[in-house]
Amino acid sequence: MTRPRWVFAALLALSLVAGCSAPAAAPQAPGGAGAAAQDCVPGAASAPDDTVAFSHATNVTITGGDGYRVLTVRTPFPGGQPQSVVLVGCGQGDPALPAALAGAPVVHTPVSGIFAGSTTQLPMITELGGLDRITGVGGAALVTDPAVRGRVESGAAVDFAPNATIDAEAVVAAAPPVVLSAGTDDPAFPALAAAGIPVVGWADYLETGPLGQAEWIKVVGALTGQDARAAEVFDGIAGRYTDLAGRVRGLPPTPIVAGQPYQGTWNVPAAESTAGILFRDAGATWLGAGMPGTGTQAQSLERVLADDGDARIWLADGPFASTADVATLDPRLSSLTAARPGGQLWTRDRATTADGGNALYERGALHQDEILADLVAILHPQALPGHAFTYYRQVPAG
Repeated sequence: MTRPRWVFAALLALSLVAGCSAPAAAPQAPGGAGAAAQDCVPGAASAPDDTVAFSHATNVTITGGDGYRVLTVRTPFPGGQPQSVVLVGCGQGDPALPAALAGAPVVHTPVSGIFAGSTTQLPMITELGGLDRITGVGGAALVTDPAVRGRVESGAAVDFAPNATIDAEAVVAAAPPVVLSAGTDDPAFPALAAAGIPVVGWADYLETGPLGQAEWIKVVGALTGQDARAAEVFDGIAGRYTDLAGRVRGLPPTPIVAGQPYQGTWNVPAAESTAGILFRDAGATWLGAGMPGTGTQAQSLERVLADDGDARIWLADGPFASTADVATLDPRLSSLTAARPGGQLWTRDRATTADGGNALYERGALHQDEILADLVAILHPQALPGHAFTYYRQVPAG
């Protein structure tokens, strides 16, 4: 199941999780370490048992000691209870676990294959040199990376959730070393647990802040034996992000209109939401900048028009072929200064595919620095002259 991983898409995911069953504890693989070793890379060095440091992510921990690691996701989906997976080295026997971890799934690392349920996981795997370890994807039609699509087309990777629901029979038959969830609960999880297939509850989108989401690459690093490389990639992203934010710090903020109405309600990003932090770090001001909270706050169209109607820049969801199309959503939107001559309407669909995939929800989930760069170039073009846009597209006047 492919899940876009930016803030507005995360809101949609909140409505999809009710009524399913959480992943149960997986039984030990039959045959002990010998059988489990088939799921990891032969000849790989023993997995480290040290703790992984997270500087921004707060919804995940990887703690070490006693010859194994414990990967814990505090909230694997909205309302979900903490879930832990034990990580041990390839060829090692399953460790004796304390009562608190009794029945926890055991994953032998580095894993030889990964079933990735969300497009947000794909760049984190490929940038650690793990393209050949992607053996399953959820919702392949929405994948934008040509190399990953090529693996599906060649049969090297299977689409295990083509209709946004995991095909339990297909996953059990493939018996992957690990499945990364799509950030929701799924009715297939009990069947996977019964078959001894570990599931990691992937919930990067429940982090507060763009760098918290990007830091989940360290989870992939722990699973693939690429801890050092994962830290290096993340540090580079965080460094570029910090540099970009520093370029506009102290400049007068640029007023914007953020988002767009849906079914009569305008969900405005609050100040500490992921979108809000990106807007703030790019040097924007908007109605939600003064609203507390880490999500969105429902507002009427009239309130947004009154507070942000004079802003010359509108960062919308779209899709719009021209500025004239905003009237089809609601005729009152045509009164926004940003939708009239001299204004600017931008949408996040520059890097999309014919099948509906959007690189913002794939590469962008890791490369939050690239999203920030687009926003800085829109709001303060003098701070980033000559910028080539990656995700945002200016909608032509019409």
